[in-house]
Amino acid sequence: MKVRIHPLCFVALFAYTLLGGVREYLVALLVVLVHELSHAAVARFAGAGSLSVTLTPYGAMMSTAGEIPHFGAVLVAGPVSNLLVASLTLSACWLLPELYGLCKGFLKANLMIATVNALPAYPLDGGRLCRFLFPVRGVRVSTALCTLVTALCAFALSYALANLSFLLFGGFMLSYFFAFCLPRAVRVDPSAPLYRLAQTDEEGRLRPVVVRGKGRNPRRLSPREITALCLSYPQSATIGEALCAEAARQRI
Repeated sequence: MKVRIHPLCFVALFAYTLLGGVREYLVALLVVLVHELSHAAVARFAGAGSLSVTLTPYGAMMSTAGEIPHFGAVLVAGPVSNLLVASLTLSACWLLPELYGLCKGFLKANLMIATVNALPAYPLDGGRLCRFLFPVRGVRVSTALCTLVTALCAFALSYALANLSFLLFGGFMLSYFFAFCLPRAVRVDPSAPLYRLAQTDEEGRLRPVVVRGKGRNPRRLSPREITALCLSYPQSATIGEALCAEAARQRI
């Protein structure tokens, strides 16, 4: 398993050094790394391969080359690991009270990461788990709205507390909302091969397509229409040829 550090982490480290919060930032990175490595450990135990973890200023991301077996258990592993670490830290502080001052920030960071990831907002663990357990449109819409609300709350906390971490997290959630939660259509040229219609989002659902041609009004294809075209015509055909053939067939 590979662990990568995004270059922006060093930019954020420099910013936190100037603002005087470098210790809290390093503790947060450590907690996030534990969280994501727990995901990766359970995924590896479940049989996933080619795992990698990328550490970023706003969190960490695990990626794999194929599907992840027992995806629900993998999602739960992250917050549970933070709660377990927080419990062990609290037990150590109870046995040795002089450790509390040293471990206070680490304890709070684990509780914060576990609580935030339990929110039903995409792409947090809670939002992914909701979509995994209930793959219906209503749940996708509600988790997308929760993503937007979470981003706005993070911005408000960043302003109220003058906290850079909330600002970074809010920016990440807002960018994810516009990039992945909104149903964006893919634009393709009619001369492109037919298989270019079958483009999916992060959850494997077909995305709507807008076919743009010279001198013609763009045509929007729904996932149902894309499926029908891909099953009815050879993949070697172009999108324009398939659309013309389909229009001719419907006129007969």
